[in-house]
Amino acid sequence: MMGTDRDWENWGRSDPYFGVLSDERYRAGSMTEEDRSAFFHSGSTHVESLLGIIRARFEPAFRPRRSLDFGCGVGRLLIPLAKASGHATGVDVSASMLAEARRNCEAFDVRNVDFAASDDELSRVTGDYDLIHSHIVFAHINRRRGDALIEGLARRVAARGFIAVQVLYGCGAPRWKRALAKLRYHDPLFNAARNALRRRPLREPPMQLNIYDLADVVRRLHRLGFTEVLLVTDTFDHGQFDAAVVIAQRTPAGAP
Repeated sequence: MMGTDRDWENWGRSDPYFGVLSDERYRAGSMTEEDRSAFFHSGSTHVESLLGIIRARFEPAFRPRRSLDFGCGVGRLLIPLAKASGHATGVDVSASMLAEARRNCEAFDVRNVDFAASDDELSRVTGDYDLIHSHIVFAHINRRRGDALIEGLARRVAARGFIAVQVLYGCGAPRWKRALAKLRYHDPLFNAARNALRRRPLREPPMQLNIYDLADVVRRLHRLGFTEVLLVTDTFDHGQFDAAVVIAQRTPAGAP
């Protein structure tokens, strides 16, 4: 089977920035300083937008004491999140991604961070957080596993804290195109042939894209005490997928 955690370690080792944002500008060996600047600027813009939404719709003076970025990759979003927080934790399944994130935090002189390797039990994530965030991550995790991880992350949100996770909930691509994509996930030879046609490395793994039940995600959060939920919808992968950022605040136990 392809699309495993091992594939993400391969991305982290061989082409980490492209693994985070699949734009040819961010390919290893060809990314310029201008491209690198644009890469990290996009992360700052995203975090500023997210915090702006939380402050406008929920808590005007919100500043997280402790934040967590799940699937932090090379630190594109972790770095601005740390700058806006008292402390931030980056979590990723790839040791190579985490190593690059550490180097980037040092380069940006961001010191209020720590890192944790991810597993399905989130066993290395301790304490609670005022903001748990994940973007362009759950799309690459199959729904059954991802639902459990979202629940695990939500349980680590402090009272009156927030979770903000992006999921895909629909696909407008033709059926034949979706069938070919699934074939790439299961057949390495077919995937290699497609890579050859696109002049990509033959062994480059595909990035799986998975659809979630958006209503089920909201129900799961509601059962865990997230009574205030905001959906910010968008598209993904050149408009082929419907995406939503689910932003939810955890209500203290016993609150009305």
